[in-house]
Amino acid sequence: MLLEMKHISKDFSGVQALKDVDLGLEAGEVRGLVGENGAGKSTLIKLLTGVYRLREGTVLWDGRAVSLTSPAESQALGIHAIHQDRTLIPTFDGIENAYLGLDYPTRRGKIDWKAMEVRVRSVAESLGLELDLRKTAAELSPPQRTCLEIVRAQMRECRLLILDEPTAALTDREAERLFSVVRTLKEKGTAILYVTHRLDEIFRLTDRVTVLRNGAVVDTVETGSVDRERLIAMMTDSVPVRAASPRRNFGGVLLAARDVASRDGSVLSGELCVRSGEILGLFGLGGSGRTELLECVYGYRPMSAGTVELSGVTQARPTPASSLQNGMALICEDRRGKALIGNLDVRDNILLTSIDRFAIGGVLHRKAEDAAVRTQIDALQIKLAGMGQRIAELSGGNQQKAVFARAMMTSPKVFLCDEPTQAVDVLTRDEIHRLLRQKADEGCGVVFVSSELSELLEVADTVQVMRRGRTVRRWENENLKAQQVLSCCYET
Repeated sequence: MLLEMKHISKDFSGVQALKDVDLGLEAGEVRGLVGENGAGKSTLIKLLTGVYRLREGTVLWDGRAVSLTSPAESQALGIHAIHQDRTLIPTFDGIENAYLGLDYPTRRGKIDWKAMEVRVRSVAESLGLELDLRKTAAELSPPQRTCLEIVRAQMRECRLLILDEPTAALTDREAERLFSVVRTLKEKGTAILYVTHRLDEIFRLTDRVTVLRNGAVVDTVETGSVDRERLIAMMTDSVPVRAASPRRNFGGVLLAARDVASRDGSVLSGELCVRSGEILGLFGLGGSGRTELLECVYGYRPMSAGTVELSGVTQARPTPASSLQNGMALICEDRRGKALIGNLDVRDNILLTSIDRFAIGGVLHRKAEDAAVRTQIDALQIKLAGMGQRIAELSGGNQQKAVFARAMMTSPKVFLCDEPTQAVDVLTRDEIHRLLRQKADEGCGVVFVSSELSELLEVADTVQVMRRGRTVRRWENENLKAQQVLSCCYET
């Protein structure tokens, strides 16, 4: 047994995050770790990586008791984590990023860049990876950044690799490359703790799976001995309720964007047409321009050409402020970087775009604010200690619900949703699907971007594909097959 965690408990200001948790991993094992948002997965990872200090319980490494009081101590043992928020330096190239935290080799008093490149390339090749190490991290694709972080971990003789939502925002094809690396690491004897909400990945990759619920281990089982329904039942007392099936009857056009081009060249000719009551699914491979198109339409990214109409009214130069005022809300892909202010509490984050509604004569009315925020918290079933809790302390799914709560405060008619279910649990995902279907049934229009094609086909009424910055095809989602959509993405 490589790792044994015994009777691990952790609380925050009296709120129990982990309760008497036992977990053991063998060398060369791929272990799945699943649970709803708030089940304790992130807390467990932070204890293992030395971010949080362990005060109750014991950790054994190779049968010897160890104290993980800092990330440096954890890494010295060979424990490394790759989080869904990448930790690369954007302006550093692949070699510099791989050497972060390591001593640079020198020759005659100067940094030996050639030796560094040889070592990094050797580690990458041993994993079957082809990376352009001269590119900066900002120039790499999302799966390439993930692979570079794996290379960096292997540079430090990684024995336990923790992958936290590694395929979030990756397309199916990009995820396949990552799965191949996971299998290679397993063959080399590296233990892997694989944390994800995508249950199909659990069944494809893991040997065993541990289920957490409310901070406690429900069970650890052989992956082949359970099915999806049984795993969901272990994770929660509730049964997922799916949104209604795609519909066919729509009202008038709420949003029309034509011939949109971005100033930076990421969008060359983008189009959107969203009708009242419609969920438009927008799909494309990494770099296709789907996120950038939403940002142009919303006014976050400057346009060089094209027109945007909301309810028939042309928006000359869209800005986030004018879009909000005219009834359009954007749920961005990067909720931590672009949607939330981590040091503010839940209440203030939800009020960010609507605070002027509660000011009379320059004076804010706290009771009215609190009542409005409480209504949204209750409606979306956000789990929190109180409105004054820091938003950064909430689980990923509850943070995403808070982003939706803020959007609801402005009563939008059009929702631009970029990866709205990224890195959330099964129940929260279904809740978001039902929420968007409910808003469509109320007459709103929804643009739904997802890297997971099966999800898109499940939710969308209409499906549109982008390729290389251009809108190339649109279908009604009736007997539409994944192969049709993917074939359109790869056409030359």
